[in-house]
This record gives sequence, C-alpha cells and structure tokens, in this order.
Amino acid sequence: MYRPTVRMDDVYRDYLEKLADVTILDRNQLFRLALFIAAHSEDFKQVISEYKKEDVTRLPVPSWEVWEDGYWINQTYKSNKADVTSKSIEPERIPLKSVGGVFSFSL
Repeated sequence: MYRPTVRMDDVYRDYLEKLADVTILDRNQLFRLALFIAAHSEDFKQVISEYKKEDVTRLPVPSWEVWEDGYWINQTYKSNKADVTSKSIEPERIPLKSVGGVFSFSL
C-alpha cells in the first residue's frame, strides 16, 4: 500500500477539512478522487504538460476509466476490465445523504 506524505500550504488543508466536513468522504478518498479526476482532466493535462521533462513527448495514460469509481472510493480495487466494456457498467448502490437521512440510489 502506497502511503505518501503530502506537504502543502494551510489553504489546501483548510479546503480538504471543509470538504471532509460537508461530504461523507474521508480525507484519503478526497485525495484519491482528486488524482482520479486529474488524470482525465484537460485542465490538469494542460498545466502538467508545461512541466514535462525535455525528452518526454507524451504524458502517461491512466490505467483506469473515468467510470471506475471503485479506484478512489476504496483503498484497494480490483478492476474487472476483462469482463466489461466501457459501455457496460454494472449497477451499483451508491449511498446518498439527504436532510431526512441516508438512502440508496441505483444507477
């Protein structure tokens, strides 16, 4: 299990704390979500491209698809890409929080 230590300005810590307070996600899930989305974000690709080493022509391509949320929701995730295509997504129950309590929503 990879456990990085992240050093950052307090502004990031404060934002992370506020996100954790207003969502059902923990700090680790929020970090994983940020990296998960960044890999598919055109804004991230544009900014990171400005910092490529001179001999690098292409950025790495993520090994996950944008719909494979198990990668950021869970600490570990075993992809079953061999069994599915990008157009077939297994139905999954996702907990949603509302004013009246927690209920489930099926995709």
